[in-house]
Amino acid sequence: MTSGPRASAEAQQAVDFLKGLPREWSGTSDHDCKTYEDKNIDNLSRSFATSAGEFLKAFVAVHGAVTITSAYRSAQEQECVCVGEKGPCAGRPHVKKMKKGKRIVVRSISHHQLGIALDVRPGTGSEYEFICLQEFAQFNPQFGVRFPFGKRDYPHMEPAVLKTFITRPAALGAPRAAPAPCKILKMMLTDEPVD
Repeated sequence: MTSGPRASAEAQQAVDFLKGLPREWSGTSDHDCKTYEDKNIDNLSRSFATSAGEFLKAFVAVHGAVTITSAYRSAQEQECVCVGEKGPCAGRPHVKKMKKGKRIVVRSISHHQLGIALDVRPGTGSEYEFICLQEFAQFNPQFGVRFPFGKRDYPHMEPAVLKTFITRPAALGAPRAAPAPCKILKMMLTDEPVD
């Protein structure tokens, strides 16, 4: 486990890398809540930022462009993101049934609010590109990230195992074996024509 000044330097390098990626609104809510700005990247957990930076650096090297569409969110930003979202959205009030038929209004907390989630869009954001991004995470567990919601929320990335991301920050730029490319877009990696 890396700790102290070296871990801090690796985390800052990862944050700087994340800030260097293109960032823009995903367009899935009613309006742009600007949850991709520098302040949102700065508020990510340092361990998660390090793992995410290492993963995205490898993905970009193998498969091309990635855009960050959301990072850390304050409670107010989370409420903003939920406006106009279709389907469940953490932070949106909902009624929960209790014992004896009692109902209460609850509001859950998003992992974005905890600084342990990023929304990212590979390439142009086609379904094949999202599948490739998720395959890349599955084929390369050494990066310590996952896409837990699959098709229901393609861009949502989190730490693979919370315990691992808390205790083992990744080393951005550390020597490793070449990452395994995704298979769905493997034909894009060759210069040979596909028949």
